[in-house]
Amino acid sequence: MIREITIQTALPVRQAVLWPGHPLSHAEVPGDHTAMHFGVYDGIQLVCVGSLSHDDNGGVQLRKLATLPSQQRKGHGRAVIQTMLERIGPNQRFWCDARVSAMGFYEKLGMIPVGEAFTKNERPYHQMERPACQPAHA
Repeated sequence: MIREITIQTALPVRQAVLWPGHPLSHAEVPGDHTAMHFGVYDGIQLVCVGSLSHDDNGGVQLRKLATLPSQQRKGHGRAVIQTMLERIGPNQRFWCDARVSAMGFYEKLGMIPVGEAFTKNERPYHQMERPACQPAHA
């Protein structure tokens, strides 16, 4: 089941997946308190989270998609993104800063690389986007 959640609910999964060993506060990013946060529940356990923030150019950015390792490759991340895309509709720019290792996942959802790869927090990233008017892939 996917539902909208609070940032406080999302932070523990974010921290466990993206920044293990760091304090919970390390998982919070600017804009979290005005973003929409989505969570996938397997029964009562929150197993996947993702956040959606409006950017300064009229688009929306997927931020901090995180799925518990034991729950990866079960379609949870895809389901969160599809829910987000339904929420924003087909005509709004949807993008993210994807870890290079996850680019294939985003490409399967119809997203394309934009610009050049870059390094953030000592990890390689590439901006990915779903062009406006492009339906999400099932």
